Order: sequence, then structure tokens, then C-alpha cells
Amino acid sequence: MLFNSFTYLVFLPIVVALYWVIPARFRTWLLLVASYLFYMNWIPVYGLLIIFLTLVNYGLGLIIAKANKNRKLILTIGLCFNIGALCFFKYASFLAENAWLAVYNGSQFLHSVIPAAPISQWQNPVVNILLPLGISFFTFEFIHYIVDVYKGSSPIYNLKNFALFAAFFPSQIAGPIKRYQDFMNQLGHPLTLKQADFGGGVFLILQGLYKKIVLGDNLGTIVNYGFTHANQLGRLDAWIAVVGFTFQIFFDFSGYTDIGRGSAMLFGYKVPENFNLPFLAANLTEFWHRWHMSLSTWLRDYLFFPLGGSRVPPWRVRFNLMITMVLGGLWHGAAWHYMLWGAFHGLGLVISKDWHDFVSKFSNLSKWRLSKLWHWCGVGYTLLFLFIAGLFFRAETLQDVWVLFSTMLPLFSLNGRSHELVQMFLVSTVPISIIAYCLFLIAKEALQKISISEIPVANAVLELWQNSAPVRLVAYISIGLLILGFAPNKMSPFIYFQF
Repeated sequence: MLFNSFTYLVFLPIVVALYWVIPARFRTWLLLVASYLFYMNWIPVYGLLIIFLTLVNYGLGLIIAKANKNRKLILTIGLCFNIGALCFFKYASFLAENAWLAVYNGSQFLHSVIPAAPISQWQNPVVNILLPLGISFFTFEFIHYIVDVYKGSSPIYNLKNFALFAAFFPSQIAGPIKRYQDFMNQLGHPLTLKQADFGGGVFLILQGLYKKIVLGDNLGTIVNYGFTHANQLGRLDAWIAVVGFTFQIFFDFSGYTDIGRGSAMLFGYKVPENFNLPFLAANLTEFWHRWHMSLSTWLRDYLFFPLGGSRVPPWRVRFNLMITMVLGGLWHGAAWHYMLWGAFHGLGLVISKDWHDFVSKFSNLSKWRLSKLWHWCGVGYTLLFLFIAGLFFRAETLQDVWVLFSTMLPLFSLNGRSHELVQMFLVSTVPISIIAYCLFLIAKEALQKISISEIPVANAVLELWQNSAPVRLVAYISIGLLILGFAPNKMSPFIYFQF
């Protein structure tokens, strides 16, 4: 079930209404059943997989908490089980195909050196395993749970509550990656109907739909055309395709997060915020503190720190950064271009750290670092890095990466290439939609920095918004109609559903 589908727009209000009507003792059960209905709407049998993973990790948590001996061994078994399940469903085909290629190419090389040596007759294995939605997010939450119990956190004794933590549908398919301590605290202290922030939840859902449908999907049409016709693009076309993809994936993924967070708020729950104006980051380290924050903090806490973090010699710190980002890239998908994307980000983080250390040694440079010019130059550099990194993420072959990258550079000839993508962008709704979104962000930021009480008109508008349900309803309907009016003809799934 997609957040941007008509089915979900019917499903969510029904579940919310039932949740607040039924007695409080049944609400957890309702959310649990609704979460499995949500997940099994795609492929019902994979609901059994999630039940199995949930039961195993529930048991592992209890065993680890009660064990006096062999706790590390039990944790290791749990980690192997979860990582093994992820590898089977996500990487089996990738590993089998690359093993075949290694054997086949090795036998051909050996045959060229020793003609009598046979060429491998092993056929390319076909492993047709359909990737369960959200398996990467499920796995990371389970690993977080058993590791934190091993470190001393209290386990979840109630199986129903643990099952809801794993299956909670607002964050089920593409995160954010929840921390069970925070979720269980909310489950133990539920909000009342009066305390639930319905206005904030509905607003976040509409904001997410605007990002996903009006911005992400319309940008996606342009980006997809650019990447599938890379050899025909002019220089400006190539820049539009590459820059467009970076913003497409932001609007798509942050839109999903907004809808998920807004949906959770309708039930009185809060899930972690995942994005904090990432394109204003002045360096790559800051970017990863703002982008997909639940994943970046997970990688920090459960991969980078266990490897030694920054408490080891400098060369090990850089090695740890590279390993963390390469594995983070592989987490996104079973393909070499995802690993290259992760390695590229790892290299960028290493360079960013070295540059920071270098600047810190010189007082004059350190003073310059506090200036606005330094900051905005850093923002520009970070954006350029992200655009190039996006090539590795989006393009399926290195040849596609090189074609687009070389087209973007001014030192290559572009004679005879079209500017069709420029025309597609200019006649689309994307420019006006992005301008409207930027104006909204500016207004939102301005209202947070100034006192409303000092502006009588703003104060009156805010009071009307807070106290008049009809005004809010009209505003919500208007935004909904705007989204429908700017929606593309074809509904697209969320990009991160494949991870």
C-alpha cells in the first residue's frame, strides 16, 4: 500500500477513527492488525516473514537479558541471523551472479594462458527472490534492539508491544529507523484524544504529498528521460538531469517521512525526524547530520563506533569512515554502483575531515571559517559533491556515469546535441512548484525567528488558524486540490521502497 495511493487515503482515516473510538486497551491490537494489513496488502505471504523475524528477535532479546554466560555468543548468533536474512533476500542474486562471473572469467583467462584448460560450463544462476518491502529497515531495527539489550537496556517483555514496534505502519516500509526505547516510552504513556496533534499531523501529510507528487514525481519524469537518453543530452540538459535527481530523491524520501510522521501523530505517536534542511550543509560531515538522520546515526552507533570510531589512530579513523560508508552504500542495494556511491561519500568524508584538521592548524584560516563567505562556499562545494555522487547512485553502469559527467564538463564538445530536457523542465510545473516550496520555507523560518505578538496581522491569522476548524478544513482541501491539479498522470512508488 503506497502512502500516495487512494487506498491509503481511505485506510488511514478509518484506522484513525477506530483508534480513538474503541477502548484504550484495544488500541495497540488495532494498530498491530492495521500494520500487518498495510504490509500484507502488497504480498501477503511476506507478512509471515515479518512475524517470524519478530518472534526470533523477541526471544533473542529475552535470552540475552536473562543470560549470565555466553551473552556475547547469543548476540553474535542474533546478528548472524538478522544479517543472514537480509543477505538472503537482498544479496543472494547479486552474490550468485558475481560468483559465476568470477569463475567464468577466471576460466577464460586460464584457457588463454593454458589452451588445454577447459572453459567453465557453469551456467549463470538465476535467483528469483522478490525483495520484501522494508527488509533493510526491519533488520536495522532488530539489530539495534538486540545490541541495546546486550548493552544493558531493558528488553520488551510484552510480545504484542514488541510486534507493534517492529510493524508500526507509519515507519514500516522506509523508516525512519526507530529506537525502541523512545517508542516503548510513548506506548507506555499514550496521549489522549485532546492531546493528539491532529492539525500538525494532517499538515505534515499534505506537505509530504506535495513534496512527493508535485515535486518528486514531476522531477522524476524529467530525470528519467535524461538518464535514459544520456547520449543525446546537451550540457545544460545533463546538469538538469543530475541536479534534478538529487532534488528528486530528497523530495521523494523526505515526502515519505513527512507522511509517515504525520500519520503517526494522528495516533499520538512521534517518530524521528529524518531531514533537517540538508542542502544548507557547509560540509559533508554536516550534511550527514542533516540527511537521513536515522540511518546516519544508526551507522555511527552500530558500525562506526564498534570499529573504533575516532578513538583510534588517524589512519584507522579514515579506514572506519570508508568501511562505514561503503557498507552504507551496499545497504541501499545489491549493485556495484551503490558501493561506489558509498565509497565516494567515504572519500568525501575523509577529505572533509583532513581539510578541517588542516584549517585548524592556522589561525587566519580558522577566522575565515567563521565568515559567511566561507560558509556559502562550503555549501556550494557540498552541493557539487552531492550532484556528482548522485551520478553513481542513479546511473546503472559506469559508462552512463562517464557519459553524463563528460557532458557536464565544458572541455568536451557538445555539437549536435539537443536541449530537449531544458524545454521539458521549463514547460513543466516544476519551476513554479519549487519557487512556492522555497517561499514556504522562508516564511516558516521567518515566523520562527520573530515574535508573532509584535506583528498584529500575523497574530490575528495565527489565532484564526488555531481556533477555527472550518478555516483549517478549507486550507487543507485547497492544498489537496492543488496537489491533485499538479499531479503527473502516472503515480510513482517511493524510491526508498526498493531498499
